Amino acid sequence: MCESDLKDTTVNSFEELAGLVQKFRKHGNWIFRGVSQSTHQLIPKIGRQDSRKGKGAGQNLPYDRVAERTMIRHFIRSAAPYVKHAPATKLEWLALAQHHGMSTRLLDWSMSLLVAAYFAVRDARDSTSSPMIYCVRDVPLVPEENHDRLDALDEVMLYYPPHISPRIPAQSGLFTVHRNPDQPFVPAELVRITIGKSPLTLKFNLNSCGIHHASLFPDIDGLAAHQSWLYKWGEHLPYDE
Repeated sequence: MCESDLKDTTVNSFEELAGLVQKFRKHGNWIFRGVSQSTHQLIPKIGRQDSRKGKGAGQNLPYDRVAERTMIRHFIRSAAPYVKHAPATKLEWLALAQHHGMSTRLLDWSMSLLVAAYFAVRDARDSTSSPMIYCVRDVPLVPEENHDRLDALDEVMLYYPPHISPRIPAQSGLFTVHRNPDQPFVPAELVRITIGKSPLTLKFNLNSCGIHHASLFPDIDGLAAHQSWLYKWGEHLPYDE
């Protein structure tokens, strides 16, 4: 189990959050995932209740492994005009699809606690429960020989994606790969950090440390979104006219 000083906790300030960085660094290889609401479980997008709908009544349908394989095949067949370098394995293809918003059995994580904190508070004002950071360690790595044999993996494994986009290194990003993506991931080595008071203040302080939408999404879209956010809250530095 986790060390006594690494346990579920609530932080109410940037100082309290930053004080945890060294503790995690000294106690193993941790990865972090920020969620906007503490009710969100560790379930990949393709396995969530609303990922498939029935025609007509629009009822939720269960995860379908055959339909998943069909979707992946269509994506690989159709993606060629849009990619400069074709992925070499199925797992690379999944990473590319995940990066561009497709429902996959991958779940995004970061090696940075503060990056995960940003994703926890990014949309916190629209949340009905407190933002939270999942902290997990010692997830086994996907063996290279299984990068084309996803159904041969153990339950949940770790995958370092190739840097198919500047966003991945900017976010210190990596993935977990879920053999049964409709089942919640409940790891043995788990710490939950709840963001208590003033998530917006935490977001302002992360911005002052250079952790913001433009730095984590280093493209023109990320820059535009970040500038709009600075304008909204009056956070721009003076600019001489």
